[in-house]
Amino acid sequence: MPERVGQPAVVRQLLERSLEADPGRAALHVKLAHVHLDQLDHRNAAICLERAVALDPSAREPRLLLARCYNRLGETDAVLRVLEDIVGPHYERAAALADRGDPAAEREFRDVLALRPNDTQACRLLCRLLRRSGRHAELVELCEALFVRGAINAQFLYNWGVALALNGDADRAKRLMFDPVHISRIELPVPEGFSDIAEFNDALAEEILASPNPIREFPVEVEANRGSRRVDNLFHGRRADLIGRLVQSFQQVSETYRAVRRDGFDPWPSLRPVEARVRPWGLLQRNHAYETGHIHPLGWLSGVYYVRVPKAISAAGEGPGCLAFGPPAAISAELAPTVRYAPREGMLLLAPSHYEHWTIPSGVNEERISIAFDVVPEMNGYPRKQEVRLA
Repeated sequence: MPERVGQPAVVRQLLERSLEADPGRAALHVKLAHVHLDQLDHRNAAICLERAVALDPSAREPRLLLARCYNRLGETDAVLRVLEDIVGPHYERAAALADRGDPAAEREFRDVLALRPNDTQACRLLCRLLRRSGRHAELVELCEALFVRGAINAQFLYNWGVALALNGDADRAKRLMFDPVHISRIELPVPEGFSDIAEFNDALAEEILASPNPIREFPVEVEANRGSRRVDNLFHGRRADLIGRLVQSFQQVSETYRAVRRDGFDPWPSLRPVEARVRPWGLLQRNHAYETGHIHPLGWLSGVYYVRVPKAISAAGEGPGCLAFGPPAAISAELAPTVRYAPREGMLLLAPSHYEHWTIPSGVNEERISIAFDVVPEMNGYPRKQEVRLA
């Protein structure tokens, strides 16, 4: 069945057969590691990469990927060992040093950001380091310096908002962290070939439920999922054409979306990318499954489309099954109110990618099926920084 060749299980089998015939090809071990990484299986990915490094010690990519796996597995000494003679700053080295409490981590993070101001992971961990040590004024200085040097990803905007709040600048923090004016609810247009949105959703729900590769286990440090099942590659199922129509609808909505522009400090609308791609994934939740507070660090605009919603879900009371937006735990809840949005089949909710949000467990033994997506900017497609005001 060549149309199913993209499925991880099929790709893994093909690569394993190739390795049986030619176990000395480092590139095949790297490709097999990527299959495991797609499933967040860092242990088996590390085993493949260790073999690749042993076969070709001079290759850079396998060693950097291996360091990433070791960090996810908590093996910091192994990270530093595998990166020992890698020249130049690197996020994985900085993360390992930070995990050990080594003061050299801060310098390494700053060096990474000096080379790559849009490195979301280095930004996240350096800002956390400064925040936890109470250096709030330095945190604001770092964010403003990164802004001037071109950092405009969602992770950076989120950290900038937190920095402003912690430094007592509540007005600018509220403008940046959460403004309901930037959240939109729309009805998804009926894709071609379907009589109404209900017929389309039924077909979509069947496709998502039949997915052969839902991810069930997630690293707590970097993933918000608590009991959810996620389908990362929606095109691995039986109806790639169906997913293609959905993504095309997301693209059309994103292209026509126009953010409200307010006077004064409000950087996000002006940072709309000139070039971007849509990255979707599916999410299934039932009973007590939920997502903790999180952002989408690589996006500019993010959306969630509701395919199937249990009838018992309501906005009343604590809003079981709702999506909630509000200020992060690091700052006062008085900065902005928590706002809940009750899901409805056929509804598409759009919001800035840096707005912290979470889901409330439905408590219902029925699937709540949604498809989320990010509008991910191409790094050469950002507008000029002069379009945005700092104050």
